[in-house]
Amino acid sequence: MTTTTGGTPSGGTTSRDKAARDKAARDKAARDKARHAGRHGTWEPRPAARWEDAFLSGNGRHGALVFGDPDDDRVIVNHHTLVRPNGGETARPPHLAAELASLQDRLLAGDLTAAEGFTDGRELQWVQPFHPAFQVRLRRADRNGERNGDRNRDSDRDRNRDRNRDGDRGGDRGEEGDGSGGWGWGGRGYRRSVDFTTGVVETECEDLRSRVFVSRADDVIVQCVSGHRLTLDIDLDHRLPGAPPALKIGYGAVLTPEGALLSLRARYPGGDRAYTGTTLVAVTGGHTTLTPPGMHVERARSVLLLTRVRRHTGELDAVAEGQALRALLADGSEPYARLLDRHVGLHRPAYERVSLELGGEGKESEGSFSDAGQNEGSRSEVSQNEGSFPRSGPRHQGAFPARAAENEGSFPHPATQNEGSFRNTPQNERSLPGSELIRRPHSPALLERLFAAGRYHLLSSSGLFPPRLVGLWTGDWNTAWAGAFTNDANLNLQTSSAAAAALPEVTEAHASLIHGQLDDWRDNARTIFGARGVVAPPHSDGESGLTYHFSREYPLHLWTAGADWLLKPLVDHDETRGERDPRTAAALAEVALFYEDFLTRVDADGNLVVVPSYSPENRPANASWGAINAAMDLSAARHALLTAAEYHADRPERADRWRALADRLPPHRVNADGALAEWAWPGLDDTYDHRHLSHLYGVWPLDEINPYDTPELATAAHRALELRGAENDSAHGHLHHALVAARLRDADRVAHALGQVLGGDFFHASLMSAHYPKRDVYNADAAHTLPAVLIEMLVQSTPDRLVLLPALPALCPAGRLRGVRTRFGAELDLTWSPQKATAVIRPTRTCRVELRTSSGAESLDLVAGEDHALLLEVW
Repeated sequence: MTTTTGGTPSGGTTSRDKAARDKAARDKAARDKARHAGRHGTWEPRPAARWEDAFLSGNGRHGALVFGDPDDDRVIVNHHTLVRPNGGETARPPHLAAELASLQDRLLAGDLTAAEGFTDGRELQWVQPFHPAFQVRLRRADRNGERNGDRNRDSDRDRNRDRNRDGDRGGDRGEEGDGSGGWGWGGRGYRRSVDFTTGVVETECEDLRSRVFVSRADDVIVQCVSGHRLTLDIDLDHRLPGAPPALKIGYGAVLTPEGALLSLRARYPGGDRAYTGTTLVAVTGGHTTLTPPGMHVERARSVLLLTRVRRHTGELDAVAEGQALRALLADGSEPYARLLDRHVGLHRPAYERVSLELGGEGKESEGSFSDAGQNEGSRSEVSQNEGSFPRSGPRHQGAFPARAAENEGSFPHPATQNEGSFRNTPQNERSLPGSELIRRPHSPALLERLFAAGRYHLLSSSGLFPPRLVGLWTGDWNTAWAGAFTNDANLNLQTSSAAAAALPEVTEAHASLIHGQLDDWRDNARTIFGARGVVAPPHSDGESGLTYHFSREYPLHLWTAGADWLLKPLVDHDETRGERDPRTAAALAEVALFYEDFLTRVDADGNLVVVPSYSPENRPANASWGAINAAMDLSAARHALLTAAEYHADRPERADRWRALADRLPPHRVNADGALAEWAWPGLDDTYDHRHLSHLYGVWPLDEINPYDTPELATAAHRALELRGAENDSAHGHLHHALVAARLRDADRVAHALGQVLGGDFFHASLMSAHYPKRDVYNADAAHTLPAVLIEMLVQSTPDRLVLLPALPALCPAGRLRGVRTRFGAELDLTWSPQKATAVIRPTRTCRVELRTSSGAESLDLVAGEDHALLLEVW
């Protein structure tokens, strides 16, 4: 016999039992999501307290920083065009052409400080700084009916940021175990995540769900909030750190059939330039009222917000902007799902073209970064028609050796472990939140996630333009180095994986920036050097390509290698796809024209001299910054002339002239330390401790210096790399070092450089990176460059060469890289373990390439449409 209390049998289900079951179900769902997020996303157990930790979404035009606070959510809106007028909008290059000959005479005569006077006396002028637009803010009433979010968290966030720069691991990195970080979110079933395959940033707790993405199809920021009887205050808030006090702000709020239309116009001081943000709020259920400058929603089932921002002069018709947003809702029910489907159809195929897995897939592999030694030798075998190979899609045609199939789907485990091995398996570590995984710098799961995050962020920040120093995102008007496109290193480092990692969207964004500025590049050549052709600027805000950012210590107006450096990714793209872009061909011809006019001085041996010459951003130990025959300038001039000749082979008179000019350039110099000299001019001494590696341009990204064709120069370049210091621990310096080391087959240096970044606290919980250790200065260099490093240490290619596993560190004993593209027109999958490796090559054109492995070289004949498998056995 049972007794009841309050109608519930004592032997039956109590409310406590139900709550326990519900919690268990939520926990299981969270674990399942965490496993998915581990490789193709990331997650956190609490909201972002700092904008640097906010998750990111973007479409290459609009960007969104999503905090994920269910009670006081903020989405900071960014747009690539938002730059603040500061004088840079009217700045021009210096008129110095008439003084060039005199400067050249003085430098060649031995006046090693002459270039310091090659200026029009102006002060350093920064480009227009990139800035955020505003934040879309949604505040919920608490259980007492009071509005959450009125407390000012900005000051708390800024204090957190200051502490973090001093080494306090605050922000989104709470104590291990409870996952609360002091927020107390664990009891509410809280979780925020970003799905790299869709670009959706999601926030969930027991009574609310929010999803945000930035549509590639419709160029709009989409946020959908759902819950039980939602009561929200919604407004557009311009009050972000560093916003100019003189910014003129105007608000608008009108009711619409869907809910309301909110607008914010911000006019910059001292002119008619402005930007306007518009948010259409569509409410399902409940009641909507205006509370200017915002709105109030009562007891709704869901709220859908569509946001755009535009930079303009004069006035912008906010009503027309609202009508354009309303048109996105006009195609029937379920607008969020429809908008998401349209976006994912463009985003997901791009993201999923390439993937990286490290360690045992689906097995309890306990390998750490130090479990296995580097492969010391291998022999390659090219075989066909010896059995079938598992196929992942209809593009895989032909037969493959059965032995290759042994490695498909699982990886042999290292036979032994040392004391550095992790207790957690890679699969368990893949389930960790990003802020916890970052604490494990030797984890293969961390490299996996950073590779995926880097590709996701790079894709998401590329569209109208390529990524800025901050990608596409900032929450502060005082963006370091103006949030510019820094052309002398950072931009190309960030986009360096685009061709190999199958992101033509990034290359097209890079090309868009270049081709939109060629008129300005012509002005630079004519005004500074009195030459035809083009000279690229060292910095750009996206609006101007004029060279006006320079000073005595940074004579960036002397940098002539920039055009070749910036066009190199476009050449790589053409080689990868097997078709030459006529725009690239035309630009290369203009670079060659510049060198025709500029390269007029000769040395005692009759070699052409590059004078003045600047090696970003270094100086000789015994001379000023503006010098003679910087190694980068020699490599750039030679490469530009020869590449232009290849692109214009149908014009033999031009091609022959450019080749002849390239042949007259001097060789590189090896200094007394046995290192490739940063300046080939005799008597100029090297300065070794510097973050930039401009002098090794011939090694990476060019193919001028390599261990196969120029072994003596490669040895000298390696010595130069050994002697190079890290100076101020900039992330871009470490990863640039890794890229050069990979080309020189130095796995230990690759591992060391990666270790400096992974162990230096460079990554925020968002998996966006910082410029300096201890998460100091928000900056995308490390986040976007790291995928290129991982690819280069595994696969390298030229139009006639394939190099497999050139610099595999011991920290990556087993793994699989899928979908990389080569510059001879093939797609490649690579699987490796300490025992062997297999590669499957899917060529799109017929060619013969040289295959390089650790055992040497052999020829490989590829036929378009016929897949080839390679087996490398290690001894």
